[in-house]
Amino acid sequence: MSAQERIIIAGLRPTKARLAVLNTIADADSALSHPEILERLSTQKEFDRVTIYRVLDWLTEHDLVHKISGENRAWKFQLSQQKFTSATAPKATSAVLSNNHHHAHLHCKVCGKVTCVHELEPHFPAPLLAQYQVTSIDINIKGVCADCASLK
Repeated sequence: MSAQERIIIAGLRPTKARLAVLNTIADADSALSHPEILERLSTQKEFDRVTIYRVLDWLTEHDLVHKISGENRAWKFQLSQQKFTSATAPKATSAVLSNNHHHAHLHCKVCGKVTCVHELEPHFPAPLLAQYQVTSIDINIKGVCADCASLK
C-alpha cells in the first residue's frame, strides 16, 4: 500500500511533506531516526528539520508510524501495520485503524539497526492488564545483527 493510500484510508489529508516522510520510512529496511530521515530528504530543500519533526509527530499521532526508543534517547520511526475493522475495505475513507504497537524490537548494538518483530507479542495476566489502559508495549531485544556479526 502506498503512503498516499495509507493516509487517505486513515481519513486524513496527504501533503507533500507527509508523503515524503512516510515514503522514506516505508522504503527503509530498518527504523529511522529524525537525522536519518533528514539526510535521506536532503535533496528536497523544502523539507527542513522542523518540518520533519512536525510530520513525524503527526504521523505518530495518527498511528501511521510508531516510535521506538533507540540508543542515546534517540527515537526511531517505523511504519505501523494498519489493521482495519471488518466494516472497512482498503479503499474506504473512514477506516478505523487500531494502534498495534504491541510487539518486540531487535536492536543491533553495533550499527544501530532496529527491526520490528510482529510475530512476538507479549502475554500478560488479564488481571494485571485490567488495572491499566495499555496503549503500547515496547519490548527491546539487544544484540548484534547478522550483517555486523559476519564482519567479525
